[in-house]
Amino acid sequence: MTVRRTGRPASPGVGVGPAFVVEGRRLAVARRPLADGAAAAEAEAARLRVAMAQGREQVERARDRVRERTHPTELLQVIEGHLMLLQDEAFERAVLQIVQEERVNAEWAVRRVAEEVREALAASGDDLFRARGDDVSFVAERLVRNLAGLQAEALADLPPGVVIVAHELSPVEMGVLAGRHVAAVVTEAGSRASHTAILARALGLPAVVGVQDLLAHVVSGATVAVDGSSGEVVVEPEASELPALRERARRLGDLERSLTVERDRPAETRDGRRVTLLANLEFPSEVETALGCGAEGVGLYRTEFLYVGRSRPPSEEEQVHIYSHVAGLMAPRPVTLRTFDLGGDKFVTRPVVAGELNPALGLRALRLGLYERDVFRTQLRAMLRAGAAGEVSIMFPMVCGVGDFRQALEVVREAADDLRSDGMTTGRDVPIGCMIEVPSAVVVADLLARDAAFFSLGTNDLVQYALAIDRANERVAHLYQPFHPAMLRLIRQTVEAGRAAGIPVAMCGAMAEDPLALPLLVGLGLERLSIAPSAVPLVKAVVRALRMEEARRLALAALDLDTADDVAAAASGFAAGAFPELLDGRSCDC
Repeated sequence: MTVRRTGRPASPGVGVGPAFVVEGRRLAVARRPLADGAAAAEAEAARLRVAMAQGREQVERARDRVRERTHPTELLQVIEGHLMLLQDEAFERAVLQIVQEERVNAEWAVRRVAEEVREALAASGDDLFRARGDDVSFVAERLVRNLAGLQAEALADLPPGVVIVAHELSPVEMGVLAGRHVAAVVTEAGSRASHTAILARALGLPAVVGVQDLLAHVVSGATVAVDGSSGEVVVEPEASELPALRERARRLGDLERSLTVERDRPAETRDGRRVTLLANLEFPSEVETALGCGAEGVGLYRTEFLYVGRSRPPSEEEQVHIYSHVAGLMAPRPVTLRTFDLGGDKFVTRPVVAGELNPALGLRALRLGLYERDVFRTQLRAMLRAGAAGEVSIMFPMVCGVGDFRQALEVVREAADDLRSDGMTTGRDVPIGCMIEVPSAVVVADLLARDAAFFSLGTNDLVQYALAIDRANERVAHLYQPFHPAMLRLIRQTVEAGRAAGIPVAMCGAMAEDPLALPLLVGLGLERLSIAPSAVPLVKAVVRALRMEEARRLALAALDLDTADDVAAAASGFAAGAFPELLDGRSCDC
């Protein structure tokens, strides 16, 4: 019987093939008290060390496979992150502390530590931190399976041409798929920011995530069609549907190849309006990927990876090395370094949760920097020093108004004075800007523009805060609407404040890489977009298909519409007329 489901489009393309079902749900773990005496606790500690050693060997094998096949750097980076956690003495100590103090089995202690870290990361409200929490859970599951003496890898024997169907896939499992002839990937869990989605895009595999209750309707061998552009999944499609599906797969493949060929052409509208396309990066090794995709610089370099999962913050010299390396590789293209966007519980592997009722509204991002001034000043010193290596700018996240922005600027001045006193070179004056991701910052954008060198709209958080929507809450996640009329007005107000002050305004949220949203953004006056490297070729092609005057008329009309559905319909209709060949089934996430 044909079963149709819709999930979240994660990686474009169409794949059709027999299902390969991965039974990867978490093992049930019981709390088992240990016998009295030191010997029992020591035996449990020995079990944990063996399991961690096995885990390191397993992940090292996956890493070596990826290295041999020279697959995307994103995949290697995430696998390296799993290996780092398995080598992390602080993680091991946290587990052993529970084993010894509570006298319980290692499986229970591993799961406890992992859940504490995951909850703390998820509370940030940031999709990337949730993905890091997933990493911790995947590593913990590997350890639990090793402790139970079970096989850790589910994809060892993989036939060609299959559609992988799973509840969720770890990055190591995605690494197994590298170089295999896999038709597509579909999972019950995940979002566009999950590792499954990110790595599927890096590997060029069609993927749909977040398909609820799928495994109840699929058995291995059943024919499954996956449309990574629209989010549609069909189990046992009608025979009459298959030719059209396979033709669409071929057409999308041709489109992807043509976009790659044109990736170095500038993003310029048909009537001559230039749009600068920059990349959002997190690791130095991603620079090569960004340049290969046609990016013109780095509009957002995330620095959080330097802080998460450590017992102490990174040193100034460590940071100088990384920031200077990125700036040097990108030179003479610009690089914007964002100061850490973290909650107060993210500096150690096993956080001490502060007990905040809503950490997303608590001590995080710039607020944390102003609270932890020594850590903040060290990072600013490193960023200023990296200014000697290239065209570096600094950007503060979660600026709420002029007061906190000026406080941050004062810390910058202190850091610069200290460097001069120490006789260190900082190069040219480093421009300082702020992210506009809190509604209050939009309201006072004209005031902020007096002190800021540039703005960057962070739409991921701005949507969440403006609409009071927790993206992690499945009951209200459907109300997370980038196309909400309020969002368009917030964007317009920010752009107008920047234009009046003569400072550039960029956007670095996910909205900037949505083909349906791009005409609206260009029409509202945005001329700098910072996006995932893999999205650059498509965004360039969309911009080249536009006429500025037509995009402006669309934006003005959309500003008078009543609902997100109305805006989405207008955007979809415009896109269908302006660049239908670039859409091919992409759905509107309104």
